[in-house]
Amino acid sequence: MGSQTLQILRQGVWASVTGGWYYDPHQNTFVNALHLYLWLLLLCLPFTLYMALPPTMVIVGIYCGVIAGMFALLKAMNYRLHTALDEGEVVELRAKGSEGRGQGAERQREGTGTRQEDSNGPG
Repeated sequence: MGSQTLQILRQGVWASVTGGWYYDPHQNTFVNALHLYLWLLLLCLPFTLYMALPPTMVIVGIYCGVIAGMFALLKAMNYRLHTALDEGEVVELRAKGSEGRGQGAERQREGTGTRQEDSNGPG
C-alpha cells in the first residue's frame, strides 16, 4: 500500500506540480534526460524570450514556428518509428472453456479463431 501511494504521489502529484515531467524508473537514463530537457525547453523558452527580446509579434511568430516545427518533427519521428517497428496487434488465443463451447469450436473449424485485423492497416 505504501509503494502504491508513493507511485501515485510521484506520477500524479509531482507530474501535476511540474507540468507533466517525472522520473520514470522503467525507462533508461537517456529517455529520462531527453524528457527532462525537452520539458525544460518548453517551460523556459517563453520566459527567456520575454526577458531577452522585446515583446513583438515577430517574436511570437518565431516562437510559434519553433514549437510547431518541434511538434511536427516529433510527430514525424513517432510515425516513422511506429511504421518501422510495429508488428501488429498481439492477440492471445483463449482456452476453449472460456468461450462458448459451440461457438468456439465452430470458429476453430472455420480457421478464424480469435484473430483480429490490424487496426493500423497493412504492414
